[in-house]
Amino acid sequence: MKKTYSVILATSLVGLGLTGFYAVKSNAEEAPKTEVEQQTEVEQQTEVEQQTESISNVTDSKSIQEKMLNAIDNYQSVSGSYRAILTPIGVDETVEFEVQQGKNPRSHVKVENNTKAEIIKETAYDGEFYWTVQHKQKMYKKTKASKENGAASFDKKGSRTSKNEKGEKVFVKRPDPAFSSSANDVIFPQDYAFWLTPTNHQIVGAEKLLDRSVTVIEGQHEDLILAEKHQATYFKMWIDTETGVLLKLEETNDKKEVTNSIEVLSIEFNKEAKMSTFKAPADYQNMTPSLEKFEFDNTKKSEKE
Repeated sequence: MKKTYSVILATSLVGLGLTGFYAVKSNAEEAPKTEVEQQTEVEQQTEVEQQTESISNVTDSKSIQEKMLNAIDNYQSVSGSYRAILTPIGVDETVEFEVQQGKNPRSHVKVENNTKAEIIKETAYDGEFYWTVQHKQKMYKKTKASKENGAASFDKKGSRTSKNEKGEKVFVKRPDPAFSSSANDVIFPQDYAFWLTPTNHQIVGAEKLLDRSVTVIEGQHEDLILAEKHQATYFKMWIDTETGVLLKLEETNDKKEVTNSIEVLSIEFNKEAKMSTFKAPADYQNMTPSLEKFEFDNTKKSEKE
């Protein structure tokens, strides 16, 4: 059976992360086709209302990277929201998400344009169909998704980097059984884990953020194409130490100006999911490919009979 996980060229790192706004070159897709811990006493920093541990007590870099690459193993469900500000391309958006992993994966994600105060995109996976709703265009697509999706057969212990026939370094992305779309920037941050190389970053400490223990990483982009695209030289990540979820990210230029940022506004793990059956607005146009639409229409017709 053909594997469906993504294999991404290292030179495509310009497109990894940051809500997919920076173009990605990849020979596979994540969306369905017809598809540490040692804790010690902390020092209170009242000025920022955070706690900081000595660097020696923070989990090692390799462990935190592995947690980022496999974050979906570290919780059963997660809900919350985050804000993404991408200055070079004028993006300011808030993403709300509710995701369930495990034996019954589900997801519901909304993206709001903060400048215009309007929902511009919504995705959902109900265990059978993957919905993409474009609210501005008043249209939607409903695609039958493979429940397998390559997720169950994915070798978590296998190498996540390799070289293709041209000798180019590639990264292997693990499939998301819940098809969580934009939410994966924080709840399954593989793209940012790929930013980390053995020589371009260091753990600088640990803090408390959103009442979660986080590992703080600072680094410098080695990929010059990525740096130019993002108008950034340096990056700083706040990673949830327990799960590998990304709680905050800042990219800065040589002037220490923040050019791109992601910040989780709220997050809850392992709460009882309250996701209901998803339905697109009745007046929206169905843009599902014609053959699938024919099948859906027939299904809908038989349900009425």
